[in-house]
Amino acid sequence: MKKVLLIGADGMLGGELRERLEKKYEVTGTTLQTLDITDRDAVLAKVNEVKPYYIINCAAYTNVDGCEVNYELANKVNGLAVENIAEAAKENDSTFIHISTDYVFDGKLDIEKIYTEDMTPGPISAYGKTKLVGEQNAAKAEKYYILRTAWLYGLGGKNFVKTMLKLSETHDELKVVCDQHGSPTSTTTLCEIIEQIMEKEPAYGVYHSTNEGFTTWYDFTVKIMELAGRKTIVHPVTSEEYKQMNPASSDRPKNSMLSKEKLKNAGITPSKWEDALANYLKEELK
Repeated sequence: MKKVLLIGADGMLGGELRERLEKKYEVTGTTLQTLDITDRDAVLAKVNEVKPYYIINCAAYTNVDGCEVNYELANKVNGLAVENIAEAAKENDSTFIHISTDYVFDGKLDIEKIYTEDMTPGPISAYGKTKLVGEQNAAKAEKYYILRTAWLYGLGGKNFVKTMLKLSETHDELKVVCDQHGSPTSTTTLCEIIEQIMEKEPAYGVYHSTNEGFTTWYDFTVKIMELAGRKTIVHPVTSEEYKQMNPASSDRPKNSMLSKEKLKNAGITPSKWEDALANYLKEELK
């Protein structure tokens, strides 16, 4: 049985991934309390102790607005700490699987086009900048997979779908941004992609890892209400209008559409975002 060191095993993604992997692998999970990934010696000691075949990093500082205010902390966790893990992976000949984000791009690509893995990143937010540092450091492991995901939601944590469902209980109407495009991605789909990467072991490198298909936050919300049987009316607003209503919010990418061709060429086909959402809501609304 192959050994797996799962970092961030108590998060929204890590929690679900741990449950799934434990059926096939010998999993050691760490949390913020049990491993400080910013401590190089602690990371090396843990990896030397576990001697994992795979190291999976699900730990991140994901509060996009919070990263703007706490840049140093965000860079420590999302950027610099990843070098510690990559170094430990290389030393132990482990394969490193690191979760990244669409925010490494500026989101300004023409809406008729989609981002491929070979396009040059150019993050505009603190979150994106720190995650790009993380990607650059993850590649130092040499045996690595960087999985860029987007618009992630799941059962175990705070996320957009839960927020919209909660708001629908107290609001007859909602205003949601209609000019930002991307792929809502369930943690279940991302877990499936990770598992298949582990089983198939395709060529090392960066893989865009989201659900299939593209939508806007507005259309995503309309679909959430429809599938959940909620009567709340959703109104479209532009990013500019939203910014006027919420001046403290940091700018979000207009185009977060990631091509899945490389993933499909590796024999991995993610499910459609609508199907993943329907499956998630069945569980969430139980």
